[in-house]
Order: sequence, then structure tokens, then C-alpha cells
Amino acid sequence: MVADVSAGMLARARDRGLPTVRADAGRLPLRDDAVDAAVVVDAYHHLPDREAAVREASRVVAPGGVVVIRDFDPTTVVGRGIALGEAMFGMDSTLVSADAATQALTRAGLGARVLDRGPVYTAVGRVPPAD
Repeated sequence: MVADVSAGMLARARDRGLPTVRADAGRLPLRDDAVDAAVVVDAYHHLPDREAAVREASRVVAPGGVVVIRDFDPTTVVGRGIALGEAMFGMDSTLVSADAATQALTRAGLGARVLDRGPVYTAVGRVPPAD
């Protein structure tokens, strides 16, 4: 399922045959433990409240599941260029480093680590298994 506030992004997902729901990442219309994974790709820097989105993702992901953030790292030349380009186009986005994304996952109670670094990074947090 693809959750997004953007009608355009949802239309693209539906064109690819994916189920969609219009929703804010900080208030997902899913029950607790509803999915095995939540993946945020090239969107984390667009979220107005990243902390709320990570907490919400950890709520809807079942024990043992993962929350994945894949985004551009502003500590790299490419990442700084993307940040500048988005600012020039008036986009209200804030790129955060791989370490900052990992710290957000940790604050949400997930066991987190960076899987890969570079202009694009992958940070992953595992929801603790059920007792």
C-alpha cells in the first residue's frame, strides 16, 4: 500500500497497480502492527514532522518488522546540490544525514543502523520482537 498526501503521487502508484490511501505520514489510517515494513524513499526530507512520521511508522509495523528510510545525504556534495536545487524551486524540504535519520529511528524505540552511506543512504530500524 502507498500512503501519501499528494494526489499526483497516489495517481502514479495506482497506475502501477498499487493500492493507495491518502494520508499524512504522521497520522496513518492503519491499525497497530498492520504491516511488516514501512519504507520511505526520497520523501523523508519532504515530511513536515519527521519524528511523528517515524513514530507512526513504528506503530503500524508489526514486531520484528522494519522501518526503512532511503534519502539523500546533505553531508555529501550531491546531497548539498539536491538541497540547493530544491530550495531554488521553492520546495520546503530539509535533508537530514544518515546518522540523524538513524537517531530518529532509535528515538522511536527501534533498533537502528545505517545500511549504506553515500549521496543516497539507507537507514533501517527494526521493531523489537513481541515478548
